[in-house]
This record gives sequence, structure tokens and C-alpha cells, in this order.
Amino acid sequence: VDTTKKFTVVTQFISSDGTATGDLTEIRRLYVQNGVVIQNSYVNVPGITANTYNSITEPLCDAQKAAFGDKTQFEAKGGLKQMGVAAKNGMVLVLSDWDDHAVNMLWLDSTSTTTSSVSTSGVARGTWATTSGTPTDVETNSPNASVTYSNIGFGEIGSTYTGTTSLSSSAITSSSSTNAATTSTYTTSQWYALLLFLRSIR
Repeated sequence: VDTTKKFTVVTQFISSDGTATGDLTEIRRLYVQNGVVIQNSYVNVPGITANTYNSITEPLCDAQKAAFGDKTQFEAKGGLKQMGVAAKNGMVLVLSDWDDHAVNMLWLDSTSTTTSSVSTSGVARGTWATTSGTPTDVETNSPNASVTYSNIGFGEIGSTYTGTTSLSSSAITSSSSTNAATTSTYTTSQWYALLLFLRSIR
């Protein structure tokens, strides 16, 4: 994905029985750019079996928590099934451009905590220094930062985008054409908004 150019982010909510009334069991992400569908990459971190997970599922959440030594807060609150129940009751999509006055977004692209060793699995999130990302720097250096969200839509799996599957994802089997669920499409390089939401409830 070339993040300097417009692309579409597709989020698919997959149910247990392939219907819109089944329990939520998986959240799948894919991208479309220049007519090419690009599948999400596989998780590749120490402690998690390589080439196993490329979408959000209960097994991925369990594996990630075990590998990073995190508390299973998401599971304790009911996991994906409970999130699906909440979604059926109605949710409001919130997209924003923001900075982090609490921890400078170190959890996103730096060292998630300044008190743990970067050799500990899950601590190193990126190469940015732990002194980076302060709101003062962000607001001073990018006072006119903005983002445009456009063409937001939803519908049954596969109905909100068109494109041909990229060669790099040929080994991935997609059942999106047969599952009846909801797809949310976000056209912007700021696609991480949903990831922030998912992390906040996990």
C-alpha cells in the first residue's frame, strides 16, 4: 500500500454462521488501491506462530496476550461475541486526527513503556525514540495537520469495493463472497482509527 496516495480500507465483521445475526468471530482487514485488493499481512512477532494470523480472532487475542504477558481484559469483557452484541445495538463511527497527551503514542511506533526492556516481546512497537511524539512537538511542527475521510459506506461482505486480488495474497482463502455480514469502508491513510478503538477495548 502506498500511503502517500488514496486507498480504501475495508473492515469485514465475520459471524459464526455466515449471517448478519450470528456471533461475531472475526474482524478482517483488507485494502484496495488502484483496483488491486491487498490482503492484510500476517502477524510476525516472537512468541506467536508465524503465518497463522492475519485477522482479529479470539485465538489471535489469546496468543498475543500470552506472548506479551498482557492481561486478558478483552476476553474478560466477553471478547468478540460481546462486541458483536454491542454492534447489533448500534454504534457510532468516530474518526479523528489527534495527538496523545497521556503517553505520546509510544505504544504505536516506539517503545510501549519506558520501564521495560525492548528485548521483552511486545515492548518494541517501532523505531521512533521514546522522546518523540509529544503533543507540543506535534502541534508546533504540524499546526495545520488535517485528514480527509470520504466515501464511507457499509454493506454485505464484498459489496462495498471492487478490485482484483494481488498476487501476494493468492495463498489466502477469503470467504467474504459467501458470508452475509457488514463491511465498513474507510478511504484515508489514517486507517489506524479502528485499530485505536480495538486496542482501547482490548
